[in-house]
Amino acid sequence: MPKIWRQKKSVIRHYNRLAEIYDSLYGEEQKTKITSILKMMKIRREDLVLDAGCGTGLLIDHLMLKVNHFVGLDIAGNVLKVALERSRRLGIKRNISLIKADIDAVPFRDNVFDKIFALTLLQNVPEPCKTLREIVRVAKNRSEIAVTGLKKHFAKEDFDRIIRKIGQEHIFVESSETHDFIVLIRIDKVKNK
Repeated sequence: MPKIWRQKKSVIRHYNRLAEIYDSLYGEEQKTKITSILKMMKIRREDLVLDAGCGTGLLIDHLMLKVNHFVGLDIAGNVLKVALERSRRLGIKRNISLIKADIDAVPFRDNVFDKIFALTLLQNVPEPCKTLREIVRVAKNRSEIAVTGLKKHFAKEDFDRIIRKIGQEHIFVESSETHDFIVLIRIDKVKNK
């Protein structure tokens, strides 16, 4: 088995084991990140949102009443089950799609999503630049992508270097309340061809 798939299988096992307790361990931290990001990002009802590496679906709580359609994508099946339970508890019967897929091969055509969230994702992938390029591929021109990376995993300069490699304008969102770097990327596919 190639090294990349060994790493991905390890991540799948890790998050499948944590699925039932993830929210109690990290829920407050994730909510703080989401709140910081949403202060910077204008969400419109017509936006098609992708939560790349959606995990237990914490973002659903913040966006389902604000957007017409939400897509959550994760490689670990157990966390998707928790996300599905979350959507059912919230009474969401439509306009949400939860998909088990590899973030390095997103099962969508180019230029689909208006807003993309990649929270606590990059430290879990073997090739962060490849993953970001795939996320940019499915983003529409003039869309926004929110990306976070654990400070204990990345030095700020290294995280910035990874983001710069995709060739899009980005800003760091300052938040002393989280253990992550938070970056908002504004996609301009025309300028950056």
